[in-house]
Amino acid sequence: MATVLTSPKKTILLDRGTSRAKWFTRINAESASSPTRIRDAVAHASRDTLWLSFERNLTASVLRAVDWHSPSLGRVVLLHRPDIETLPALSSCFREVIFSLDNGFLPPEQLGEVLSAPNRENLFIGGSVNRQGGTVTLWRGNLGSLTVPLSAFRPAGDGTKPDFARFSIRDYGHTVGFGEYEAAADAILYEFDQRYRRVQSKARIAAEKSFGASLRRLRKQRGLRREDFRPLSAKTIGRIEQGKVTHVRDNTRRMIAKTLGVAADEIDTY
Repeated sequence: MATVLTSPKKTILLDRGTSRAKWFTRINAESASSPTRIRDAVAHASRDTLWLSFERNLTASVLRAVDWHSPSLGRVVLLHRPDIETLPALSSCFREVIFSLDNGFLPPEQLGEVLSAPNRENLFIGGSVNRQGGTVTLWRGNLGSLTVPLSAFRPAGDGTKPDFARFSIRDYGHTVGFGEYEAAADAILYEFDQRYRRVQSKARIAAEKSFGASLRRLRKQRGLRREDFRPLSAKTIGRIEQGKVTHVRDNTRRMIAKTLGVAADEIDTY
């Protein structure tokens, strides 16, 4: 079952610097770098706490501060390359450990925005390539994971091939990169996430039943261009067809119907 990140009640930023904290204000980030501050953060952590660690030694400091009788600290995102030997201990005190062996996370200014985005479950924040196993595991903005076979990334139309040794997440989580090769996040999710595909299909069906979709079908059936609906502009017709106008005024409907040669209340039936 995919992990879901709602807005965290508290986010702990493990970072000795100060420049990155500003990117995480939307998710209630508090910096902790001293032993005292880390012990206090551990003492007050809950299952809903999110930890973002930029430094290996600060991650180790958390382990030293843990009360192993009740070690539920929430989730941790390791934004440094993890020490493999510490992962079992981290898994014992955090209910989710998110890491990359490829340094494959978004930069802080993009990461903070994706973690707070309303559609974060449909964006990627990082991942790791397992070339021996032939997979890439992608971390989503809600901290869920998606594992995809490398064979899914076929050469692009211009012949560009994926370089799996050069993995990155780009464009605020919208793009997965393998060197010069790029794959869109929505295309990956549509192919490998059944729930995402179901939601998108429902949205498409709903859009096809809208006034705008009916207008588009009838306009094409009549052989008309968007420019043929004057005094309405082609831009206005386009916005209606794309569903960007949620309420079409009666007068606008009548003008459209006159051009189409139907009654205004008949457009929705096409």
